[in-house]
Amino acid sequence: MLEEPPGNRKSGDVMVQRARLRMFGSWEMNWIGYNFAHDIALPGSSGKPLAFFMYPQAETGGRRVNSLDPESFWYQITSKEIVA
Repeated sequence: MLEEPPGNRKSGDVMVQRARLRMFGSWEMNWIGYNFAHDIALPGSSGKPLAFFMYPQAETGGRRVNSLDPESFWYQITSKEIVA
């Protein structure tokens, strides 16, 4: 609503209504639903269950690392094709 040109569209705008019909309750099929569950107990974790699983998590020395702190937590995602 706020970013679609010309910006600051009202909730009654036709474009906003169409987008809501299309997007509500759906996602792009290339997404992975990491944040679908709640109160998640991670296998092998010594920490409390997570309220939701939205970001990668890590523990070291029995303590959970702050996944939102780029100075202490970083990761790299790699992929490769698997040929059957």
